[in-house]
Amino acid sequence: MKKIINFVLFLGLIGVISCQPKDPNELLTSERAIISYFIDGIQIGPAEINRTPSESDFTIYVIDGMDLTSVTPQIEISLGATIFPASGEAVDLSSGEYTYKVTSATGEVRDWVLTVQSFDNKIQGKWKVGKPMEFHYFIGEGESWGWEGVKDLEWTLPGAGAATDNELEFMTVGVDEVGNLYGTGSYTSGADGTFETFVLENACQGSDIDYAPYYGRMPQGDFEWVLDLTNNTIILTQEEKTETTLPIEWINTEDYSVFELAFSPEANDLGWQDCNYNELELNFGKRVWYTIIRDGASIPDEGGEEETDPVIPEYAPISLNGDWGIEDIGFWPGGNAGVCDDFDNIMRFSNEVFDTETGILSGDFEYLAGADGNLTNGNGTDWVVFPESGRFELKLLQNPNDTESREFWTIKFIATDGTELEVPNAVEGGGADQITLKFNGGNAGGVDQEAHWYKFVRNFVGTKPCDGETPVDPEEPDPNGIFPEGTWRARDGIMINNYYWYSDSDNGHQRYGDSQAADNDVITFTSVEQNGDVYTGNIRVDYGDDGTFDLGEYTMKSGTFTYTITGDEYGAPVGNLVINATDGSTITYFKTNLWNSKGDFDFQIKFNIDEVGEVYYRMTDK
Repeated sequence: MKKIINFVLFLGLIGVISCQPKDPNELLTSERAIISYFIDGIQIGPAEINRTPSESDFTIYVIDGMDLTSVTPQIEISLGATIFPASGEAVDLSSGEYTYKVTSATGEVRDWVLTVQSFDNKIQGKWKVGKPMEFHYFIGEGESWGWEGVKDLEWTLPGAGAATDNELEFMTVGVDEVGNLYGTGSYTSGADGTFETFVLENACQGSDIDYAPYYGRMPQGDFEWVLDLTNNTIILTQEEKTETTLPIEWINTEDYSVFELAFSPEANDLGWQDCNYNELELNFGKRVWYTIIRDGASIPDEGGEEETDPVIPEYAPISLNGDWGIEDIGFWPGGNAGVCDDFDNIMRFSNEVFDTETGILSGDFEYLAGADGNLTNGNGTDWVVFPESGRFELKLLQNPNDTESREFWTIKFIATDGTELEVPNAVEGGGADQITLKFNGGNAGGVDQEAHWYKFVRNFVGTKPCDGETPVDPEEPDPNGIFPEGTWRARDGIMINNYYWYSDSDNGHQRYGDSQAADNDVITFTSVEQNGDVYTGNIRVDYGDDGTFDLGEYTMKSGTFTYTITGDEYGAPVGNLVINATDGSTITYFKTNLWNSKGDFDFQIKFNIDEVGEVYYRMTDK
């Protein structure tokens, strides 16, 4: 009996072995799918393959009018399966539909239905730049002190405004070997005959900067293009010029008449430097874009804030009735405004009425001289000049999602003679007892300013910040002088300001390399003379017991110096210091601060080093 059982098991084993594939790596499956399908030179993009338990079909796209009577597709199918007609065999697709049969390794058959559709080339044709270029900036990303926003690029780079009427055209030539459309195109100047430029004049480093490599990516004139359908980007090329790849982001997907060409400016390699806010925003731009609209189309309504009716609160706004004194008169980036006499002026509001339907608080106002009886009203500068009396209108512009907000308002002063001064969105941080009126432009001490402001505080009596001193005539030498004549010793050598990177070192500063070699330096300024804003004299440098002070091209040397004041920062002069050394070399320190604070150090020479940033050389007479 045992022999019979063993014989049966032997026969069963032979049967199992005989059913296995001859190739031990071959798998017998029922898979019968089309994995990919492509016709070189005709098909646009990859095939769209649809397979469910009850469906098996796929779609390809071609340029309208292509000859499809005899095409030879390359087809990939499941492992071990076969297809009829075979891959590389000519087929006639001119009817727009064709059926393939795919047979699995186990002999099961599935029909695959191919549909041929004309490709809708959405970028073909004529376009134009439909609105000013915009960019999104983010300063101090991830930090509580950071700020971000979106601006028209021409706000900081006026030449960028020339792009707004430029014209763009795409003409399709064919399909490349991987299924991407390609063709020719042109980018031409509009009615003004001018292309956009991106030069920032008088940048923070003392010279012009051309931001074109960062913010200008459109090739001017004729170009060739490739539309990569796998990631929806367009590649623009010109002879002997860098290839530009731009993502296409459709804004209007109803008729595909508006899209953006956006990219990262990557201007962050310009760094923090020592710039004003506008330039920092350029240096840390995250995204910039051209808005492109089809010729004859228009940009959809974006529903901007200016078209949103403000929320009128159920409560009345704050009362302005009463006297408001000037706590601060500020300006950016800096200088001597010469408006000391304005600080005791008074803004008086009275007889106010609030309209609940319009959200407008209105009444009477007077702008009055203070204790000195002198209403200089801008002191002859091109700053704002407040009307001396008339009517005012204050309109609340609230965030519809924040009905408690009183942060931004619009105020209008209507003088008795009918002239008007309107400050849109300029009353900031008011609360109940403070309003700040902000204005663009102005001039301080002969230097054009980007902005200036007046901070009014309820029931505040302003005083002159000049401590009763008579302002010095800039044409006459200052008898006290500001340049630190005499002998000075380095306090703590060379320091790098890395405050904005939150160093763990003291006060956000750290030493520059082995700058302790400078700690025992002694510098003497003699024969100092002043002619207006220019100081000249002699400088002698003693490198101390170690005889060293290594700061490369910025190492201070003995010789003569010229210091030219160019502005003001935090109450201290800012200028350019040039040393003509006795060895024939010249050292220039741009945007040099001279602080005569008589604090823990007496003054510092602050300058910038490429790839390092702000550097401070501090000295004391103690």
